[in-house]
Amino acid sequence: MIAEDAELLAGLVSVAVVIVAWPSWYGDVVRVNRLTAPRSYRLLLGLTPIACLLFLLLCLERWAAKAVRESNLYLLIYAVIGAAVLGAAAQLFFVLGISARDDVLEKRNGASLIAVVGALLGATLCIAGGNIGEGPGVQVVAISSGTALCAWFVLWYVADVLSGRVISERITVERDAGSGIRLAGLLVANGVILGAAAAGDWIPGRFLHAFAESAWPALAFSVAAVVVERTWKLPSSVGRSVLIASGYLLIAVAWAIHRGFGP
Repeated sequence: MIAEDAELLAGLVSVAVVIVAWPSWYGDVVRVNRLTAPRSYRLLLGLTPIACLLFLLLCLERWAAKAVRESNLYLLIYAVIGAAVLGAAAQLFFVLGISARDDVLEKRNGASLIAVVGALLGATLCIAGGNIGEGPGVQVVAISSGTALCAWFVLWYVADVLSGRVISERITVERDAGSGIRLAGLLVANGVILGAAAAGDWIPGRFLHAFAESAWPALAFSVAAVVVERTWKLPSSVGRSVLIASGYLLIAVAWAIHRGFGP
């Protein structure tokens, strides 16, 4: 009964967060600079969160705890929680120097659009990973997803700071598509690694140690990104940037498969 009460409370709080976060997001997509912002930009900003939430729901239906998979109510509650966390995370992107409203819609910046889409995908992977595996309740999901998502944000922030803000400025000021592609690749790759590190059955007392053992390549990627951005000369080659982003992703997926999911 206590676990059920905790999940219902988390679901109700999440509904409130969803009501605040997503109408604001979609309100901007519909209203901000509607006459000049490309329709394709609006379409991507509108469809990407939906695709992310469908992916999260798929993960819940297939790999969440048995009690969640066998209950439509629990599936709904955890899907709403995921939607709330993703909505809150999306509202924080501006802290890292990239804003869907200001940069993508107001300034019609395609490089920022690529970065925002990559950020949404990366955050979703962190959230989904924390929902995979058996555990005693919503508190375990909160710890697992929260740890992965916080580490993801911290690594993004550290990479930008250590690069001398080159990463964010090249995207938002220089409008460099290659920089947007490389950042998107980094964020998705880190999402793969951190989400996989957060996944798995809950074993009390082992989570943080096991998470650190599986998550360290995300730190290595972030350091590599700093080196790349500090030595890269503008304008960036889109083709080479795609190769770098693809390299991040391939290595991240290979590492996640090698390590498995969770402890």
